Amino acid sequence: MEKSFIKFITIVIGLAIVLSSCTKTIVDKQVYVDSYIHSIFNKAGIPVYNVMHTAYSFTKISSVSVTGASSAAIQLTNVGDNGFSFYTPIEKDTASYKLAVPTPDTYTYKATLEIGDVVSAVNSTVAKSLMPVTQLSAVKNPTDIVLSWKPVANVEAYKVRIYSEDTTSKLSVLIYESNFLVPKDATSDLSIPFSLTSLSQYLDSNLTFEVSAFIFETNSDYFQATSTTAIKKYFGV
Repeated sequence: MEKSFIKFITIVIGLAIVLSSCTKTIVDKQVYVDSYIHSIFNKAGIPVYNVMHTAYSFTKISSVSVTGASSAAIQLTNVGDNGFSFYTPIEKDTASYKLAVPTPDTYTYKATLEIGDVVSAVNSTVAKSLMPVTQLSAVKNPTDIVLSWKPVANVEAYKVRIYSEDTTSKLSVLIYESNFLVPKDATSDLSIPFSLTSLSQYLDSNLTFEVSAFIFETNSDYFQATSTTAIKKYFGV
């Protein structure tokens, strides 16, 4: 009886091992996409517009192409070569910005995952755009650097980023990024003080202050329109 019981337990344990080894890991193959209108000022100080695309997944992606209803396919760029996020890079694609706001369109994304699957997703743009922030300034006071700007019509939120220029590579390094800032008063100038103590280690290099404005899709974190304005300042030490 004892030997039979031990044999039974051994079989059960062995079966459990086999079953557990056959369990498949669930892979999230969904690709999350967004298309929206982005605006900046060109070198002449005139607002120009472009359609921006983003795609990300929790499973690594090899490539992403985007095709509009009346446009040829374009390839998105992998952010940081990490395989998870792809987008239209603003700094490398300014030539595609135009004086006219792009007309609404529907875009089909085709993402090839590293595991071989091809995933499709659809997103549309609408007839909404934002002016870039105007009168952006950064003024140094005895204790602060105060960033201020004029309000943007129809804006729903802002985001502030500060970049420091690496003295060796001359590349911009992100040193500060705010949460989404919801304006309480749509008609007043906005300002944010940044402590000189917190920025002291960066004051011997060029600082870029960037303010982005946003309109969101209804009940969503996805964008309908965004804009970006940036200024570069050097305050010395």
